[in-house]
Amino acid sequence: MRRASAGESRARRAAANESSTAIAPHYAARRPPMDFLRDVANTVERAVTGASPRALDLPQCDVAFVSETIAEYGRILARSKDVVVRDADRATDAEVRRARFNMVWALCHSGVEDQLRRGTQMLERGASNGANAETTLEARWRVEFGDAMEVRDGHYLRSVAYYGMRDYERAREAAFAALKCDPECRQAAALREASEEALARDGLVGAGAIAAAGLAILGATAAIAANSAGGSRR
Repeated sequence: MRRASAGESRARRAAANESSTAIAPHYAARRPPMDFLRDVANTVERAVTGASPRALDLPQCDVAFVSETIAEYGRILARSKDVVVRDADRATDAEVRRARFNMVWALCHSGVEDQLRRGTQMLERGASNGANAETTLEARWRVEFGDAMEVRDGHYLRSVAYYGMRDYERAREAAFAALKCDPECRQAAALREASEEALARDGLVGAGAIAAAGLAILGATAAIAANSAGGSRR
């Protein structure tokens, strides 16, 4: 049996640490009214102040690690197609899929925007538009990743990458898709909530800028009117 390379081992440990976090129900069955009102007040406060409900604590891969997983995938893919090597040394489809998942996982957790974008492109390649977009993606993932990646994890990785790119609308949509697969996925729920708060915060900032511009226009108009009135009295 082939021993896992250093790149595979590191990616597996990181993915396991992220996905093995204790799962807690996202939706409470019945909650006291005051608890609900308190949550609404806290959400509004966080949106205004920019505070986060919790640290997302997302792992981040440096450029060297991402490059290592890309190179490892290239080596395993080449070994799967090499007709010269012995059958015992040829990489299996399962090994190729695992290396592909390790690479995509690292890209989606990168701190570099170009690598984040590449991760989403790899996950969304060949996606159709419209109501069947998610179904198209999920069918392709089953072929390209097999048992190496669950459908929920594909949507979750998309959400992580979009959140890193500050595309909060798409991050929210991808987190919702992950929650459709697993309503109790705490990591996806945290990303959804953080994305919604970022969208609300951006909306408040935009509304404030528009209000400030409106006040400035009103002030200028009032000043012009006052000057005109003063000139006519002369």
